[in-house]
Parts: sequence; C-alpha cells; structure tokens
Amino acid sequence: MKIGIIDDDLVFSNILKKQIENSNYFCENDIDIYNDDFQTIDIENYDFLFIDIILAQDDGISLAKKVNNKTTKIIFISNNEALVYDCFDMHLYFFIRKAFYEDDFKRLLTKIEKDEAESNKQYLVDEKNNQYIRYVDICYIQSHRNICTFFTIDHEYQQYITLKRCAETLCKNIAFYKINSYTIINFKYVTKINSQSVTLSNKQTFNVSRQSKDIVEKYHAYRRYLQ
Repeated sequence: MKIGIIDDDLVFSNILKKQIENSNYFCENDIDIYNDDFQTIDIENYDFLFIDIILAQDDGISLAKKVNNKTTKIIFISNNEALVYDCFDMHLYFFIRKAFYEDDFKRLLTKIEKDEAESNKQYLVDEKNNQYIRYVDICYIQSHRNICTFFTIDHEYQQYITLKRCAETLCKNIAFYKINSYTIINFKYVTKINSQSVTLSNKQTFNVSRQSKDIVEKYHAYRRYLQ
C-alpha cells in the first residue's frame, strides 16, 4: 500500500506520518511526504492521499481533482473544518481536522474497516454456476415479470426471481432502496436525488413512486452511515 501526505506544514506532516505508522491497518507501508513543489508531484499511484486543503501558493482541492486514479482514497486535512463544504463536488473519502486529528484518525480507521466489510458482501446471482456479484458493484436492479436484471458498471446479470424476493435480501442493506415496483437502486451510485426522481452515475434517471416518499431521508441515512 502506498500513502502520500501533501502538506506544507512539516511538523504536522511528521505527526500524521507517525500516526499512520502506529496504526494496525497502515503499518509497514510506504509513506511519502511532500512539503513543496506540489505541481510536480506524481499523484496517480497512491492508495491513500492525505492533502491539506490550504497550501502555500497552492490549492489542495485543485491538486486532488487532478487524481485520475478512481481507486485512490482522498483524505483532506485542514485547520478550518468549514472547508469540508467546499469538497462536496468531488470524490472525497474523509476529512481530518488538524485540531482533532487523533479522534478523526480513529474515525477514519473505523470507516475503512466498515467499507472493507461492506465491499466483501456478495449476492448469489446464479446458484447453478455458483456465480456471485459483490453488493458494492451492483448499480441497480430492474425486473420484468419474474426476471431481475442486475446492472454493474461493466456487465449485466439475470436471475429468475421476483423483485419482491430480491428486495427482501438486498434492501436489508442500507445501500439499497426499492424506488418503484420494478427498480432497486444502490445509493452508492446516486449523483442527484429528490422525492420524484433519482439520477445515477451512468446519467440514467428513474422515477420514484409515491410509496417511496422517504427516499431522501433514507439516502441521507446512508450518507451518515458512511461517515
């Protein structure tokens, strides 16, 4: 695992490095610290990037937006916790307040543990061929009569099952929600939501039934669960 710390505060950079090294999850990893020349950093090959939002003569958010590697987890750090609201339009994994870095770092480790447990859950889509798909990979499910089609980013899988039975299994998980009589969505892929419609990251929009009027509340509950 490769970790990068981008912060012009040399003292805090080393404090954070020790915090990372002393944790059970991050122990025995390569940690690079960058305190200047931020525009020259190759930030594409990191698993975790800890980036100060306000840098001397630079902008941590702009640097983070240059990361094209979608698997990189970006953790912003700052003395000003209000700046977290400036990060909502990008793929932010976590936010650490410098004044409370020890408590926030513990919360980060809890989130990582929770996310990894979640990503390991699997759904048996084809019992005959023993074929599973990960919950986290399912974008949405649509039904037609007694067939449910499971859509991931790259593939489609079909299963002879009613949406009702499918929902009994999947919707026990906080990430999944039945928005109408023929569609279940994964909140992970939602980019826009209101009480009438939902748009996913593939730009597809679905109507929300009147029976699913608590969808916004459920979505915010899911978002709080991730924190």
